[in-house]
Amino acid sequence: MNIAVTAASGQLGAAIVKALLALGGSDNVIALARTVDNAKHLGVEVRPGDYDNLAELETSLDGIDTLLLVSGMEAPEARIPQHRNVIQAAKQAGVKKIVYTSVQGAEEGTAFSPVIQSNRQT
Repeated sequence: MNIAVTAASGQLGAAIVKALLALGGSDNVIALARTVDNAKHLGVEVRPGDYDNLAELETSLDGIDTLLLVSGMEAPEARIPQHRNVIQAAKQAGVKKIVYTSVQGAEEGTAFSPVIQSNRQT
């Protein structure tokens, strides 16, 4: 089973890749990163993973069974189309399972509410 992790060059994505490696080797872990060179130090196959590039994502997700989608860091209104790109690409590539990082919180009335709303839409 091949597992891909998005945003692998970031702190959370890299930590997830490292945790997966600790569970069982690098043969089935694929890192996706907007800038591939920034994730090469992880010691796994790295593929392009720009959330804004649907065609690139479709190619990068070929052969992936499970995708761990790390929430994007753009403004909440920009995250929604980015996350939709990743989900659409995963569907087109035949990914069987998507796991999404998210948070809990009030949907209204706090400074963090727009992030909560964008996560819900994802």
